[in-house]
Amino acid sequence: MPRKFRHHKVKREHHVLEALEVGLALLADQAAVDAIIPGPITRKRGPSTGFSVQYATPTGLKLLGRSPGAVQEVFVVTKDPDSIRALLANQGLLTASR
Repeated sequence: MPRKFRHHKVKREHHVLEALEVGLALLADQAAVDAIIPGPITRKRGPSTGFSVQYATPTGLKLLGRSPGAVQEVFVVTKDPDSIRALLANQGLLTASR
């Protein structure tokens, strides 16, 4: 069973895609973010990178983080999901949402 720990608001149960590290660090620096929980990594086709908002949850947002060849679910625990969505868009990290 993998060890679980937190590093600057990011729960480290699964590996994190290297292409997402900068975006996750940016999110972790936000006062509105309580926690970031990356999910398992799966394969995908295509070279796109960045985050897309899947949907709002009762505790925040579910994002998909993409890097070339892989995708990872990222749950962001926040009371202000609109500000997080705006932050990602302003930083150019938000790709097309579903």
